[in-house]
Amino acid sequence: MNCPYTIKPLKVNASGNGVINALSVDVEDWYQSTCDLNAPISDRVVRNTRALLQLFQECDVRATFFVLGLVCERYPYLIQEIKAGGHELATHGYSHRPLYAMSRSAFGDDIQRSLDLIQDTVGEPIHGYRAPDFSIDEGTLWALEVLAEKGIQYDSSIFPFRNSRYGVRGWYRFPHRIEMDNHQTVIEFPLSTVNLAGHAFPFVGGGYSRLLPVWLIELGIRRLNRTHQRAIVYLHPYEIDTQEMAELRDKVPASTRLSQGFNRRVIASRMQRLFSVLRFSTIGDVLGLT
Repeated sequence: MNCPYTIKPLKVNASGNGVINALSVDVEDWYQSTCDLNAPISDRVVRNTRALLQLFQECDVRATFFVLGLVCERYPYLIQEIKAGGHELATHGYSHRPLYAMSRSAFGDDIQRSLDLIQDTVGEPIHGYRAPDFSIDEGTLWALEVLAEKGIQYDSSIFPFRNSRYGVRGWYRFPHRIEMDNHQTVIEFPLSTVNLAGHAFPFVGGGYSRLLPVWLIELGIRRLNRTHQRAIVYLHPYEIDTQEMAELRDKVPASTRLSQGFNRRVIASRMQRLFSVLRFSTIGDVLGLT
């Protein structure tokens, strides 16, 4: 890892009732965010987000919702419903354009536009950010400076391993403070991995939660918790939408329908199981920011 900044691990203390893990949701519309960035946001995001809110209410858990600016712009009442449910709001940027497709100034404009929309909608400051497609990598670490300039307190975008799409190989795997040369700081809560034979492997969230058995996901979280480290689980509202691929059949290639639709039917029950045996709350709560 070639990092131009100073990384200082955060001290994490378990409460008397055990370690609390972080639960997060990236609020976006699957077709717009994955297939066509110029497509309109559909009302599927409303139905799917409401289904997640109902699930969380039934399981008595709170989450951090990283809201795409385009979603807030079209469905501001949905963002107000998330807040009314007692959840934390954060930004996912405005357009879902990955950082490597934007200049520094364009990224700054994208962030500011999303912040203005969400803050005006809920009437409170926004402190967290997650990049589309986890696109803060070794080539876009400058984005951390922009986040600090915009008043963002924490980021949760970096995967501490590398594949063909995202990640930073060798990045510190647990919550830490990043100190920059201009004396600005931002807290990073990396996406969760387990260490096997000296290598970091993802095991929970998004497609990983659909592909891997739930017992293995639970085992990975418990392994982190035994060392007083906190896992972060992420999901998207569309991951509980079992009808989307069939209904968009003519617009989506068969290979994409297969990979992106695989095992969506199991996500709700898997989350229920994890919520019943492990503790979860918002990122702000876990980091002690709220």
